[in-house]
Amino acid sequence: MALRSIIAGMILISSSSYAFEKCPADSTTCSITTLGKLEYIWGQEEKDGQSRILLNGKEIFKNDSNQIDEDVVGEGRVLDNKNNISKLIIYYVLNTPQYITTDPRYGDLYRYRAYRFFDFSGKEVVISNEFYPPANYDAPLRWVSWGQKNSVIAFDDGSRFKYENGHVTMIDDGSETEGSE
Repeated sequence: MALRSIIAGMILISSSSYAFEKCPADSTTCSITTLGKLEYIWGQEEKDGQSRILLNGKEIFKNDSNQIDEDVVGEGRVLDNKNNISKLIIYYVLNTPQYITTDPRYGDLYRYRAYRFFDFSGKEVVISNEFYPPANYDAPLRWVSWGQKNSVIAFDDGSRFKYENGHVTMIDDGSETEGSE
């Protein structure tokens, strides 16, 4: 009986350690998706200042940002029945802030953060266009309504976006609600 318990424990430990394989030294964080292992490499640690995302060791995304990661605070991911990520919202902090507008009271306003939708539910990863909250350039992700065909993404400034067929489009700019949900 004790031998069975020891063997069962060893199998459990070895299978769980396989599932939670360590990140390579040059990766900041790692996740497991339905298509394999996802690695995030921050640009602030790279000579060219570019952040990267690798899927199974192959680069699938690169941009001019010093930081890149999942936005899980705002429910930014969907797990399949094996707890692997099938859909995910990624944020990145831009190396060169994007000019938004000049406010008479506050002067020039800049955007420092942007988002993309990564869809791992098919045979290949689909990466959306860039999107960001327009009414409040610093508004955090508030909630996501995940669906099979499309998903709705909402930010604290009241803006909402729809993801469908690999593309994110704005459906509400937040100017009417101003985050009053």
